[in-house]
Formats: sequence, structure tokens, C-alpha cells
Amino acid sequence: MHLNLFTECAPSPQFEGLWRHPRDQSATGYRSLRHWTDVARRLERACFDAVFFADVHGVYDVYDGSWDTAVREAVQIPSLDPVLVVPAMAAVTEHLGFAVTYSTTYHPPYLCARVFSTLDHLTDGRIAWNVVTSYLDSAAANGLGEHLPHDKRYDRADEYLALVRALWEDSWADGAVVADVARNVFTEPAAVRSVDHRGEWFAVRGPHQCEPSPQRTPVLYQAGASGRGLDFAARHAEVVFLTLTDPRRGAEQVAALRARVAAAGRDPASVKVLQGMPVVVGRDAADARAKADLFVELHSPEGRLAKWCGWMGVDLAAHPDDTPLDELPANGSRTPLELLRRTDPDRDWVVGDVRRMVTMPHRPLRGGRMMLHGTAAEVADQMERWTSRAGVDGFNLVPCPPATGVEDICDLLVPELVARGLFRAAYDPAERTLRERYFGVR
Repeated sequence: MHLNLFTECAPSPQFEGLWRHPRDQSATGYRSLRHWTDVARRLERACFDAVFFADVHGVYDVYDGSWDTAVREAVQIPSLDPVLVVPAMAAVTEHLGFAVTYSTTYHPPYLCARVFSTLDHLTDGRIAWNVVTSYLDSAAANGLGEHLPHDKRYDRADEYLALVRALWEDSWADGAVVADVARNVFTEPAAVRSVDHRGEWFAVRGPHQCEPSPQRTPVLYQAGASGRGLDFAARHAEVVFLTLTDPRRGAEQVAALRARVAAAGRDPASVKVLQGMPVVVGRDAADARAKADLFVELHSPEGRLAKWCGWMGVDLAAHPDDTPLDELPANGSRTPLELLRRTDPDRDWVVGDVRRMVTMPHRPLRGGRMMLHGTAAEVADQMERWTSRAGVDGFNLVPCPPATGVEDICDLLVPELVARGLFRAAYDPAERTLRERYFGVR
């Protein structure tokens, strides 16, 4: 199976309230290069595929019409730009990959192409781009660009992908760089071409500013759950990050995604599917229970609500509890609402249901459905069920707590997976790039 570590350059990645954990150093470590290089070394020793950095643009200011809750409870603010962290982590590793979230709505495509070519050069071909269209309306208020309706963001992203691919793949010929000292020619001008792109959203002449990197195009990740997002993934993504509610329904969603990939004219085997799962793993049953209890104790219901409202673009505090979910004017991410509906498709969801579901910390800790939880053996059992029954290719593991949880995954869980033959004990030296790690040497 494939394993990524999911994190953020923020005080409390993914788990609102856990910045208060007495042993976890994420609240200060997120702004330290030593913290991130230590994480990189540990993940490399455990032979992880990659570290996956989530990121947002803007602030969660939808809940109660204010950013007060998000700021008070460190809901992805403060946060640092993960792009700048990757080269330091790459410098202390040889094999670990890096997936970075980067927005098609708030970054110009010419700049994006240069950033990822730079990262691909500096990592020797170990970079992936998590393609997002962004959902926080507050980013537009900061002058980053217009916040478009949900489906329009994907329409724009389709053209964006075509453009950056042209810059990466078509602008420089193989062998363009000759470094011929005698002729005083570093690059053959005839081997560098413009792209002359003029579309609905962008006009870019080119040429690309970087010579071809080891992968040319980074490995393309995508995590949309709406119908439009899944269509986008089927056309473009190589690794799709899903959040499935249980293995049985998950198998149907994985099969539906692969059918979309085939309908888009691509080989379904050319796409890897990773299940996003928080994980709490203990040395024994008592340790696992103690860690789960502390998670529940530190969980911040209001912080979680602020994040969900930002995700959806809807202030739940402004709607009565009996308001049907279908009446919410959501223009943010469709993923949270789709996730809730899949937990009980026959239910007539209302706002009160959402509020209760979001703020209950104990519900995900049951049986490995929404959170992997238990001893290393129990968590490995749960992961085996997911791979065999849902057909996922691996996991984006979200460590809980964010820092000490990395130690638990690497020191307790990975050895159990290796002993069962489910995960590698060493990197394959023939797989030099991240794409080769996923799809083999071609």
C-alpha cells in the first residue's frame, strides 16, 4: 500500500484544540525548520511515499460572521506557506516525496509552472501538486482574485491545467540545454518555444522560464468530492485523495471514480486512490484509550464548527436547526456536505444534524470507520479491511496528535504493516522520482 502523512504548516493540523496537547510540539514546531526536517527524517526512515501539505488562502470568517473563533482557536491561522518548507525537508532526505497544495484560483499559471519546476529540480523529482480551486471567499477580499461559483472554478482550472502542462511539456525540447563552452551556448534557442496560449481565462505567451525538471510535470493530486470535482479528477489526477465513510460505500465510490477515469479516455489503473484517515495508535489497548480520551477532552466544538462553515461557505449559526440541508446556499467546498450525506444517504439532513455531527468528537472513534484507532495490530486490521473491501491503494494518514502521532505511526504502526507484508521495508533504488514510486519505472 501507499502511505502519505497529511499535515499543515499550522499550530494544530486538522484537529481543532489539540494545540493544547501537553506533549505535542506542533503549536511551536510548525514555524521551525528543525521541526520539519525532523519529521522528514522520521518519515524517510519509515519509508513513507510522501508528506502531504494541506493549505488554504484566506481565513475562516463565515461562522457567526467573524474570524474571531478561527483566530482564537488556531483554525489554520496562523499558518506558513508550505512551499518554502519543502526544500529544507528535501535537503535531509533522498527518497521521501512531497505533495503541496496550490490554488488554481489564486495563483497565476505561469507562476505556478515555475514554482513546481523549481521544486521538482530541488527535490530531484520528488514533488507532487495537490490541485485545488480554493473555497474561502475571504481570499478575494485580500486581493488574491475573484471568488467564482463552485463549478466555474473548475472550468477555469481545466484551462489552467492545460496551460501549465504546455509550459512543462511543450516549451522546452529534450536536450535544449547543451552548456557548450566552446560555442558560448548554454541553451539552443531553437529548442525553446512559446506556448502562445489564448483562452477564456488566460493569455500566456511563454516560453517557460525553467529548463525541464526530472518529472517535467509534477505528480498531480486532487481531492474534490462533488460531481464536477470528480470529473476534473478523472481528466487530470494521478492520485485522488478521498474521504470515504465506510468500506462498503467506499467501494462503490472508488468504482464510480474509476469509471469516470475510463469515460475520460484514461486507463483506470493510471490513478491511485488514497483514503484520508485520522489515526490514533497506542502501544497497547490502555494507551490507545488514553490517547482517544485526551483527544475528546481537548477537542474544540466551536473551532470545528468554524472550519466547517468556512468549508461550506455557509454560516450555520444563521440558520434554524430545522432548515433542510438542501436549502443551504453553499458555494464553498461541496466535500463536507457530500461526506455527511454518505454517512446516512436515506436521512433528510437538517442544519441541526450537521451542527451535532460536526461538534461530536467521539463519533469518529468507532471501529475504524472515520478514524483508525487502537493498537498497531488493530489499526493494521482496519487498514487491511479498507484496502481489500473498498479497493483503495493506500492512505493519507492524519496523525493524532499532530507531532507525537507521527512518532506513533512510524514507530508502532509501520513495523506492523511491514511484518504483514503490506508496506515496504526499504525504498526501491530504481524508483528515483515520486511518479516512479507510484507507477513504476517506465
